[in-house]
Amino acid sequence: MGTLLELGNCTLDVLRDLVGRPAGQSITSVTTPLSGTYNNTLDVRQGVVTARRTLEGILLYAVTQLAMWLSKPEYDIATNDLDPEEQPMEIQRTEVSKERRAPRPSSTLADRMRRGMTGEMAADLQSLLNKSKPIIAKSDTVLGKEEVDLTQVLSNFLHDRIVVPA
Repeated sequence: MGTLLELGNCTLDVLRDLVGRPAGQSITSVTTPLSGTYNNTLDVRQGVVTARRTLEGILLYAVTQLAMWLSKPEYDIATNDLDPEEQPMEIQRTEVSKERRAPRPSSTLADRMRRGMTGEMAADLQSLLNKSKPIIAKSDTVLGKEEVDLTQVLSNFLHDRIVVPA
């Protein structure tokens, strides 16, 4: 998730830079004509299209990855189901019967950490979505046509399916 968030923020920075330029401007300055099939320069409009699609793809992928990660069940392998060679050393030495085993706490440290990480990731993702909305709206003016803005749909999904701290 961290990598997706970083990619999203970097792509947002590129898109922010591009939408601030005139649509027909060349992205690169070419001092000599290009040879062969590369005689056309990349203009701002083409860059905006590419950056916007990339950002929307990253946002979609990040939201779905977070949702799938949260829906993944936690598997608890019973130590009695393992072969003696696969059991950890401390279990092999201290075969504790089920009757004498202490009850398992309802909220383990891993569960609490996972909830904390989830809240941070969801908040970071929501922040990226919020920062993306005005830039994506501004990209419509560069493109000259209104495209479908996925950020509101993804934001609603994030609010509906994943608890996002205020």
